[in-house]
Amino acid sequence: MGIADYFKPVETMSADDVRRFLAGRDPSEYNLIDVRQPGEYEQRHIPGARLIPVSELPGRLAELDPAIPAITYCGSGVRSRAAASILKAAGFSTVHSMQGGIRAWEGMTAPGPPEAGMAFFTMAATAEELIALAWMLEEGSRRFYEGVRPLLTENDGRDLFPGLASAEQSHKLSLEKLYETLTGAAPGDGFPSSLLSGAPENDYMEGGVRVSEALAWAQGKGVQEVLELSMSLEVASYDLYIKMEQRVEEVNAKKVFQALSNEEKAHLERLASLLGRTI
Repeated sequence: MGIADYFKPVETMSADDVRRFLAGRDPSEYNLIDVRQPGEYEQRHIPGARLIPVSELPGRLAELDPAIPAITYCGSGVRSRAAASILKAAGFSTVHSMQGGIRAWEGMTAPGPPEAGMAFFTMAATAEELIALAWMLEEGSRRFYEGVRPLLTENDGRDLFPGLASAEQSHKLSLEKLYETLTGAAPGDGFPSSLLSGAPENDYMEGGVRVSEALAWAQGKGVQEVLELSMSLEVASYDLYIKMEQRVEEVNAKKVFQALSNEEKAHLERLASLLGRTI
């Protein structure tokens, strides 16, 4: 089984399908969630949509009814898929991300993000396997952040990504130490592949996105589009570490996962702040 088998793709709806869905229902019958930044929402939004920025969604799930259908949307469909994956993993019955975001709603089209991206991470069989998968995804994100920096010309964006890449490297070391704490042995030369079934591919990063496809997509993109994808990656990682903390029973492991989720949240806040300045 390859690493792609640990991801379940998020279901999507076209903007036209969303229009038809909303037209025949009362707003109390669904959750329509705008996961962009407040400034984007103020400029324009779908009538009746509730604003919950994607960086805040994991902590605001209690505001939503998990028993009714949920539709997430953003600017272009990148952040909304990450949001949809969080809702699905949290047990919401029916969840869709709107393809193309508000741009598609307004009749505009643009090349979308890597199609393999924004997936729901199915929990691995053991804590050790989960650590190995998390380590591999952190390494993929590190490679993405290092690879995307030369593609940007805006100073703010270029300055931010080296720090994100360094943080992913630090997270890998934390996961290695946690593995040693749980097993009593340091990771071997084959880590993390040796702990995963079959021969997993090494081209994936947080959120189930292929590094190669993400870097190819980022060619020629501006800082705002790259920030949207980066936020989606960090949301996926933030949500994953929250669930890892909830799953494990070992006290030190809980502390490690809590620290990692707090760091991912801080990254999200930095990315959201920078994105807000580009709008």
